[in-house]
Amino acid sequence: MQSLPEHYLPGSNELTALTNNHKKVILEIGFGNGDNTTFLASQNPNALIIAAEVYLSGIGSLLASISEHSLTNIKIFDKDVRELLLEVDQEIFDEVYIICPDPWPKARHHKRRLVQHKFLKLLAKVLKKSGTVYISTDWDNYAESMQEEIERTKDDFEFKKISNEGMPVTRFQERAMNEGRSISTFLLKVLKK
Repeated sequence: MQSLPEHYLPGSNELTALTNNHKKVILEIGFGNGDNTTFLASQNPNALIIAAEVYLSGIGSLLASISEHSLTNIKIFDKDVRELLLEVDQEIFDEVYIICPDPWPKARHHKRRLVQHKFLKLLAKVLKKSGTVYISTDWDNYAESMQEEIERTKDDFEFKKISNEGMPVTRFQERAMNEGRSISTFLLKVLKK
């Protein structure tokens, strides 16, 4: 298995330097066990994939997958992605994927949810012209909340609900479907002149 240092992204300075060598840069936030990240890297061999995850078990799974598939275009950021995005002062990303972020189902924890107005504004700042964001959740309550938050950013994004067709089904999504929950997916396109 390959080690983290080879695939580690320390921060925004290194990100800026890396992006100069790639026409396309994709960010996946909270990659879980890395299924979707592996898919993205395989489908976009010339793109740089920035994979953000704070849980070591997920990072270990992705490193194993990187080794198994001989992927060389993935860099892992192992801290809260907001730290990285706040440091970025230019439009870097072509695509952002947020697949089943923690739903924080208890009402008192909703303020911890990632997909909120302030975070979406931050994404709009770092997306290239015509950049896209794919967001999915398996919690109906979170899907409703996401839609409300997305609608609040109508000056930054146009959006629509889409099917998950063409994307791999992650273990989290598979578990949700086995438990009878449906997957809601949103496609956001940044509005820039």
